[in-house]
Amino acid sequence: MATQGTMGQRLFARWYPGLMQRSEDAGQAAIRARHLARASGRVLDLGTGNGFSVPHYTSAVTELVMVEPNPGLRAQLQRRTADIRARAWQIVDGDAYALPFDDDSFDTVAASLVFCSLDRPAEALAELARVVKPGGTLLFHEHVRGTGVRRVVQEVAAPLQRRLADGCRPNRDFVGLLRRSPFEVSEVEELRMPGGAATVVPMVVGVAVRGLR
Repeated sequence: MATQGTMGQRLFARWYPGLMQRSEDAGQAAIRARHLARASGRVLDLGTGNGFSVPHYTSAVTELVMVEPNPGLRAQLQRRTADIRARAWQIVDGDAYALPFDDDSFDTVAASLVFCSLDRPAEALAELARVVKPGGTLLFHEHVRGTGVRRVVQEVAAPLQRRLADGCRPNRDFVGLLRRSPFEVSEVEELRMPGGAATVVPMVVGVAVRGLR
């Protein structure tokens, strides 16, 4: 990957944080805070972006490892380091399908609004399962495919949204993918994304556990 990233990555890094800030102010930040308070130990945050999740990790996190492949967002994330409460932290480039970590390396893995943009989400889930310890948790926070008229709108908008939003697919059945993954879903809360556009309003927040085998 080039140091400056692709044209699509650069454009996305410019407009996405401002758009999502409206959602954060409308209640998304509170959802993150409540959800990420459950993270503990050594934590891997996949696709951290510009760092909206960072201030919500508590002192129960002993080390926070943030993976962000977009160079523009990674630069913005560096500027949020003052908000990191973990005793140790690092920001790394990385491939969701081949993470640069040993097996069973993390107590918690987290992903927030990440799986919509991955070309091979099942492989990424398998990779997260590889690096989290047996019995460890996945904290997920994703917008998902809707129903009825909303689903029709998502299907129509998907090709354009994928092109403009760095691969984002508004019509992905994330929970279905998760149930077919090595994780066991223990909690799913269905919400509306605060301040979200029509194509990304359905959202799920929850917990999945890696099996002991």
